[in-house]
Amino acid sequence: MMKNTEQILIRVFIVFILFLTLSCNNKSNSNQTVKTTNKVSHKVSKKSNKKKKQRFVRLTNSNVEKELLKYGKENPETLVLLKTNKGNMKIKLYTNTPLHRANFIRLIKNDFYKGTVFYRVVNNFMIQGGDNDDWERQSLKNKMGDYTIPAEFRSENIHKKGAMSMAREYENNPEKRSVSFEFFIVQGTKYTEGELLGAEQQYGLKISPAHKEIYKTIGGTPHLDGSHTVFGQVVEGLDVIDSIAAVKVDEGDWPIEDITIDFEILN
Repeated sequence: MMKNTEQILIRVFIVFILFLTLSCNNKSNSNQTVKTTNKVSHKVSKKSNKKKKQRFVRLTNSNVEKELLKYGKENPETLVLLKTNKGNMKIKLYTNTPLHRANFIRLIKNDFYKGTVFYRVVNNFMIQGGDNDDWERQSLKNKMGDYTIPAEFRSENIHKKGAMSMAREYENNPEKRSVSFEFFIVQGTKYTEGELLGAEQQYGLKISPAHKEIYKTIGGTPHLDGSHTVFGQVVEGLDVIDSIAAVKVDEGDWPIEDITIDFEILN
């Protein structure tokens, strides 16, 4: 009888231990469910912060002015950061060249320049980039449009060191319209009074005393004034231009080592 009582007590104890074990396992599963819910919530939150997709209107020479002016009102940013593997440059875009500013912001917001490189570097002159012949870039160009931009020459916007300007075709382009994508940043050199006088005579320029002082103290490429549209200025990182301009290049002025390009809009 005593033996049977002991067996019953042992069985009751074993059942009690199993009950406690199951209870602990259930609490553990409950915690995992809470963590999973938090992860789902976090993913939803990240999606809600995703940047809005840009509206694509395919630009042509017929609609470029109207569409860029409209885009510029909707996207008024003027401060961008150019990030390269040689350092960064902060660039202020001019509001007095509204078509070029809007076009540049449009390109940046659609990641056009991401993954491109500076493909023409001429020391004491300029560094040029903004295009790529890969399939993805060509597809994006086709989607964004086949167009040129009307020149926006402003007497106050000159090709001093750090000026950002747009490339253009020289043949069959009497209006000096800019190409859509390719830009360059001026390095240039410092000029003497005599050299500036020579530039005025050779290129039919009239350089103001204030601008002469800039070209003598800061440097630049005055012969490009009135020929290419200047639409921005490097306000931080002028030394990065010198670093890029000093790299080794091949016979076509293409850097031996890739100088990468990426833009970030700051404000």
